[in-house]
Amino acid sequence: MDNPGKKKRRFGVLDFFIILVLLLCLVGIGMRFIFKLNAPQDETFVAVETEEYIVNYISRNQRNVIPDYLTEEYEFRFLTTNDKFGYPYGKPTVQPAEKRYTASDGTQYVVPNTSNDDRTDRNDIFGSFKVTGKLNSDGVLKIDGSNNVIGLNKEYSVRSDLLVFKFVVTGIRKAS
Repeated sequence: MDNPGKKKRRFGVLDFFIILVLLLCLVGIGMRFIFKLNAPQDETFVAVETEEYIVNYISRNQRNVIPDYLTEEYEFRFLTTNDKFGYPYGKPTVQPAEKRYTASDGTQYVVPNTSNDDRTDRNDIFGSFKVTGKLNSDGVLKIDGSNNVIGLNKEYSVRSDLLVFKFVVTGIRKAS
C-alpha cells in the first residue's frame, strides 16, 4: 500500500532535458577525441613531398668487422618498431676508436691513440644511409611508410638481417 506521507516522483520534462544535455556533451567529447586521434601527428609534414635523403652518421667504438656489413645490399629497419629505415650509402670511413674519459664534473676528455694501444680491434665509423622521407623546416626527417622521425645529434638503433647497429645522426641532406 502507498504511504500517504510519501510522494511518488515522476520523470519530468526538466529531467529529460538535463539527461539529453549530458548525453550530447559526452558524444561531443568522444567525437573530439576520435577526430584528434585520426589527425596527422605533425602538421608540418603534410605539405612536404617525399624525397630521397642522405643521412650521415657516426658510430663510436665498434668492432672492426662491422663496416663489412654496411653495404647497399642490406636493408636496415628500426630496431624498436621494425619499420623500414633505409640502405647504407657508399663505403663508410673507419678510424681507430678514440678513448674517452668523463671527469667527475662531467667534462669529457679524448685520449690520443698510441702505437702500443690495446684498442686496435675497435673503430669509429663515419658513413651514410639513403632513406626516403619528408624533411620539415625544423630539420626533422619523417621516414616514409613509418611514424618514425629522425633528427640531428640523436642516437638511433637499426638492424639488418645480420647486425644491430647504433649510431648518432650528424647530417641530413637531399640526395642528388
